[in-house]
Amino acid sequence: MDGRPAEAVHTFLGHPVPRRSTRTLADHLAPRRRPAPAPAPAPAPAPAPAPRPAPTPRAQPRPVPPAPAAVVGRARASERRIVLDDERPSLTVPAAERGSGSLRFTLQWEQQVTSTGLRRSSDVHLGCFWETRDRHRGALQALGELLAAPGFGARQVLRLGARHEETGEEVLADAAHLDLLRRMVFYVYTTGPAAPDLAALAPRLTIARRGAGTVQMWAQDPPAGARTCALASLHDVAGDLVLRRENEFFEGTARDVALAYGFDDLDWNAEGTVPRPS
Repeated sequence: MDGRPAEAVHTFLGHPVPRRSTRTLADHLAPRRRPAPAPAPAPAPAPAPAPRPAPTPRAQPRPVPPAPAAVVGRARASERRIVLDDERPSLTVPAAERGSGSLRFTLQWEQQVTSTGLRRSSDVHLGCFWETRDRHRGALQALGELLAAPGFGARQVLRLGARHEETGEEVLADAAHLDLLRRMVFYVYTTGPAAPDLAALAPRLTIARRGAGTVQMWAQDPPAGARTCALASLHDVAGDLVLRRENEFFEGTARDVALAYGFDDLDWNAEGTVPRPS
């Protein structure tokens, strides 16, 4: 070069002249001071909590309407039960409701047991006096084997069923031909000479027809020594059936019942226990 100073060279080239450092050698050798750390920025303020949404109101439950009052339905005809007693001693079945089929007159009693718990047989039986419209009379009872009467062609209006200690004894009547009969009297009797304990046996008569319910009556308040009891009577009155509870006790035999109820033309054996067929 032409010995121009550095400043002139730089100026010639169009660059600014660099400034010379004013630092000495001692400045270079001295330890460098680290710049003080910048102060930590102040923490940003916590954001204000978002307002809670207003609670959604709960839907009010609809008021439960009160339960309707219970309606007691009418019992079906087959479930009806009528009890004849001192307050209601009779019942009338209109002619229009007589129907057909069989009427069952069932005698039952309380089971008796011995002191050791064994079942004891009883001596109570069901009998029936009958009278036709032409005043012909007779009896229906197992003693003497009077098992059916009166006849209607090949069919009997009245029939006596078998006796069982558990289920009792029954008379079956043909309801379709009951108009042949004017009246019937049902009675309880014994076959032995001793009076049965009617108070303990509590005989009851149940009259039933399919689909028409039942009628019941009891032999109540028997006097001591009673051997027989007129339980019920059934009468045909202008087509209607009139059922009466009798509850009449006798110390004698079935003959005493027959005489008391107007069956005085029956012919009996010497003991007065079996009427002879007429």
